[in-house]
Amino acid sequence: MLPSNTSDFELKDPQAKRSGGPSAGLFFTIGLLVLLIAVIAFAVTRLPTGTLSRPAPAAAAPTAVAVDNGVTADAATQQAIQDVIRKLDEAQAQAIATNDPNVMVATATADFYQQQVAINQDLVNNGVSEVKLLNLEWGQISVSGNTATATVYETWSTTFDDGTTEQARDRNVYTLVQENGAWKVQADDHPDQQAAGAPGPAPAP
Repeated sequence: MLPSNTSDFELKDPQAKRSGGPSAGLFFTIGLLVLLIAVIAFAVTRLPTGTLSRPAPAAAAPTAVAVDNGVTADAATQQAIQDVIRKLDEAQAQAIATNDPNVMVATATADFYQQQVAINQDLVNNGVSEVKLLNLEWGQISVSGNTATATVYETWSTTFDDGTTEQARDRNVYTLVQENGAWKVQADDHPDQQAAGAPGPAPAP
């Protein structure tokens, strides 16, 4: 390290001090200072000239898991969507029982309502006298803006004119949209039936 007191160098060369000329210690100290300045100047020239950048902060953890180009719906939204789908299914059963399709208007978009009316008519034409919703098993419900997607496994009982009854469980993927602040069903796909080669979409029951 550099000496903290120049007198240490002066004592080492008393002859130079007695001669009246500059002391060797003084020359040595000046030499060290010059050397130190040269080292600092060299170090400064080696510093990067660009602006220092801070490391980017870590991205915050998402508040919901991304699903189907949307995010998992909050509890209140999930409940609202489940209620709409349940009411639509119950309305379809009621429409077939009473031959009054208007009960499905409140829970379906205009286009989907027309599809449901045609489906119910096909069921009746093929000897269906009654359909009954037995169970709903809810899967993922995701929301993207004013559109939502809901997966639900529905179990239906279908009764025919001859008294026979069939029971089936099917996966439904509903698409819903908001109209005037309320959720309505826009489409109902049956991916498992379509994958199996069935002509579809198949009716909800």
